[in-house]
Amino acid sequence: MNIYATTASNASEDSYAFYCPDFYPFPPPEYTTCLGDAYSISWLEDSDKNDMTKETLHQQYETVRRRTLASNINAASHVMQYGDRKFINDFLATYIGAPPGLNDNPTSFANASYSFEPSTTQTRLISQRDAHLLHLRLELQKAPDGSKEKLKAQKELDDEIAQREHVDNVVHLIGDLLFREENSSTMMLHVRPAGQPLVDDWDCFKTLIKTYESHCGTLSSYGRKYSRAFANMCNAGISQEQMVAASLQACPKENHAS
Repeated sequence: MNIYATTASNASEDSYAFYCPDFYPFPPPEYTTCLGDAYSISWLEDSDKNDMTKETLHQQYETVRRRTLASNINAASHVMQYGDRKFINDFLATYIGAPPGLNDNPTSFANASYSFEPSTTQTRLISQRDAHLLHLRLELQKAPDGSKEKLKAQKELDDEIAQREHVDNVVHLIGDLLFREENSSTMMLHVRPAGQPLVDDWDCFKTLIKTYESHCGTLSSYGRKYSRAFANMCNAGISQEQMVAASLQACPKENHAS
């Protein structure tokens, strides 16, 4: 199919933010946001350090896989590769180029200074889904007491926490209504064996998400962690009509307001 791709984690894991405030290694002190994730900074910094006319896709995959796996003391994130692997011995420069003037100065890589230092030293990282929550908490922390900025930051943090709790409660309730409480967790969290698609019917998948959003509100980046649950609903034969009925029951306030 002439497509080769790598991902930050496998199908059942989170990926983890990197260069976050309060987490070593720290970003500059003026930042209240994470500047990347373990996977992306690994391949970017590796590309900066090495001669892309000599490093292959496979070599970089192995470097990034090892660094991403070793980065987090709390949980692992396994970099994966998919697709047509006939490309893995191609050089990086074939796809992402090389710095101008490299041919004129082939020793430029050796003479440059880079931050990339492959290390087995682990640190505590934060899930990408919680990076925004960390940002809001730090904005509240740095705002002056009694200021409008403090009130605004507190409201934004409260709204985010409330939205997360709403999504958690609603999706779990919909699962209980569709599959019965005793079966809900098993059905909603089921992970298919490697090699099988996430969902058999992608039209169903899109329809169920649109149905949920029309009755219960838009899924944020945090809410999209339940994508597998919606896929499992389709794989279990849940119809749009059943999803409408469950959403109306789970989100009565939203539907009454509309």
